[in-house]
Amino acid sequence: MENIICHVADNANLRNTKHESLESRLFDTLAASPDPSAAARTSEPIQTILGLCRSKYGRDARPCFANALFAHDAAGEWQLCERMDPLLLRALRPAPQTFPGTTQSSLPSSIPRSAVSNAADLGEFFSPQTSKVVYNGLAYVGKHPRDWNRLDADFAEVQNALNLPRPHPNLLPAPQHLVTASPTDGRVCGFLLAYYPNGDLYQWSRKLSSQGRLSESILHEWAVAIASAMQFLLECGEWHGDLKPDNIFVGEEGDLVLADRTRSFATIAFASPELLDDQIVMLNEVGRVQYQARGAKRARQYLGLPAEWPLEAKEKSEVYAYGVLLLVLIRKMSLRDVYRKARDAGSRYLDWSVTREEAACFPTLAVIIEPCVRSKPSDRPTFIAILRKLRSCNRKS
Repeated sequence: MENIICHVADNANLRNTKHESLESRLFDTLAASPDPSAAARTSEPIQTILGLCRSKYGRDARPCFANALFAHDAAGEWQLCERMDPLLLRALRPAPQTFPGTTQSSLPSSIPRSAVSNAADLGEFFSPQTSKVVYNGLAYVGKHPRDWNRLDADFAEVQNALNLPRPHPNLLPAPQHLVTASPTDGRVCGFLLAYYPNGDLYQWSRKLSSQGRLSESILHEWAVAIASAMQFLLECGEWHGDLKPDNIFVGEEGDLVLADRTRSFATIAFASPELLDDQIVMLNEVGRVQYQARGAKRARQYLGLPAEWPLEAKEKSEVYAYGVLLLVLIRKMSLRDVYRKARDAGSRYLDWSVTREEAACFPTLAVIIEPCVRSKPSDRPTFIAILRKLRSCNRKS
């Protein structure tokens, strides 16, 4: 049930925990609990609500597209209600206002969310605002804003794709359809992206590894494809901001496409030292981690590359993430372990040095990775230099 958004209404059992609002996210309650006794009092209703979720949806179903679950205590008995978050519904806007600067002709076609159904096979784990859906008999990845205060950030993926002057084979294309709230309500509540049955690069690399097919030549091809896409973005004055294996999809022929280019979020495990050094990590009044760039007036709930950084500085930060990504792949590391280690390290960045054994097993990639993960941005190469080196190594082999 971890891929379903559930909100919980305030009640006596939960009042001893710190909440962001009366309708707080179910899974925040334990994490935000100020003391063990409060956590124990909170856990009983949470387990009850989880039981209701499992009973209603099991493993093979989920709420309708863009809906969330709401749990409320009715006369001492917990009940579930499925609907779109009213706060999110209130914040929605028509397509021209959602994607300013775009013409109607450049926007994807719009369809009502009632025309979108959940796929019979849910496939691999998706984030709460992402699911495998079906429209007109074809499979898509359906995405909608996680909540009202992330509306602009989650729709930025569409805006950024529409802003590119032309497509690139290693970048996820713009959505094929926008999804509206209803047949009579033209406000945009989500969008449909191409579905890639091979999943993301992390899943695909583990599958190839289990079959003994993950060779350095394949890793080399991936390195070229990713670097090529990143260089294209830079030439367009753009960047990705959250480069990691689970943000790269794999096509039917094994081709890679970079996805989730909101430019709003970064993952701490792949964040460069200068990005972490630039951020003051703090807890807000409800116990959530927040990030505030030094000198900035406001904190952000999510880590991200500062928009005010020069493009050259953004590139060096992206090069670091690129090096870490390749190192994770050659080490066949579990992403769960990577994220856990990064979370435990906090604002201290991890040591991603290439070992002698790795240099011996992956000599070509080791030469690429080592300078990418250097702590000083000025010591890292550009993507142009990386591509030259990769192509040079390819010619020699």
